[in-house]
Amino acid sequence: MRALVVVVAAAVVVASCGGAPQEAPSGSQLVVELSDYKVTVNVASVKAGSVKIGVRNVANMEHSFQVIKTDLAPDKLPVDGVTAKAKEDGKVGEIPSIPAGKSAAVTIAFTPGNYVFICNVSGHYQLGMHTGFTVEAP
Repeated sequence: MRALVVVVAAAVVVASCGGAPQEAPSGSQLVVELSDYKVTVNVASVKAGSVKIGVRNVANMEHSFQVIKTDLAPDKLPVDGVTAKAKEDGKVGEIPSIPAGKSAAVTIAFTPGNYVFICNVSGHYQLGMHTGFTVEAP
């Protein structure tokens, strides 16, 4: 009986922790995954135009998603020393908050150039939550 109680208690704990992260929203042409502390993309580039980005937070904490058009290297964005956030000059789109295990989408009208995808929760950019991305001419 004691073993059964332990198994049931463990199952309740696992169920309350959420389970597998949600899939990217349907129709996403580009999928970004946010983990602790990394940003990964399913393709290295897309053609210019309107693109639906599905963002999956596969981490154990809340993250954000910002898209910044810049020629700076992904790890060279200026950081505000007071807020511990990257400056968002050139921002073309964002999802301000994605809870752990959830997904969301944003559609962006991309023009050709270089972009950086970041999480801009305080300190996360500096911990490695950024990646470069290229948009090519149509």
